[in-house]
Amino acid sequence: MQKLLLLLLLAAPAAYAQRPDAPRATPVARPAWQGGLLLGHDLFRVTNQRPGFAVGQYRVVPRMSTPSQGFRIGFWGRYNFGAGRRWLLQPELSYSRNQSWHHVTNNAPPPPAGAPATTDFAVMSTGQDWQRLNLALPVGYRLTGRWLVLGGPVLACRIPTAYERLDQDYSRRIVGSINHSMRRTGLAWQAGVGYEVGRVLLTARYERSVLRVAQRIELDGEQYPFRHFATQVSFGMALRVAPLR
Repeated sequence: MQKLLLLLLLAAPAAYAQRPDAPRATPVARPAWQGGLLLGHDLFRVTNQRPGFAVGQYRVVPRMSTPSQGFRIGFWGRYNFGAGRRWLLQPELSYSRNQSWHHVTNNAPPPPAGAPATTDFAVMSTGQDWQRLNLALPVGYRLTGRWLVLGGPVLACRIPTAYERLDQDYSRRIVGSINHSMRRTGLAWQAGVGYEVGRVLLTARYERSVLRVAQRIELDGEQYPFRHFATQVSFGMALRVAPLR
């Protein structure tokens, strides 16, 4: 899915540029309302000022250096307004899927001689699944006939994992604690640029959460600070399907 989306993003402007030259028509007034489909490729990661956290007997280190690759798909609408309809409001509803990773070290002392061996792990990496429904409300301004800038708030609702929906236990309690620490709802802000060619708008945006995506983690009845933010760079393609002309 991610490779297909990336291929579509790269192929759209090339296909448009290879069309046979046609006589230039008189510019048509831009319609007030437009809408279509949305595809995107995301580079997502969690960030924190602290490189690691002590959670009971475990040390948890989020992977912040390398972003994970994800995708988004959805719908968008657009209202063009102002002088020459250079301003636009473009609500976007999308489903996205990304991952974050944590490296966990078990600092518990080894069992004394003669005691039963522990079944707990020593070192492991765990991934968190970020499936979200996103409602973005960017406002944009056309600098030229094709280039524009845009930015605005994003409301996100994380879809619970199957374990959370079925209220099941994870195989490792620290994994369950990390996953349950992630908030269900979030607010972010994004800003970027766009290039419009024909029926296609290509965008590149930077997005950062305004609210923490995780505030605390609970293990064995104890709570520990676990303040995460989320950032991502998104490359998107908005294909206009309405109006048809």
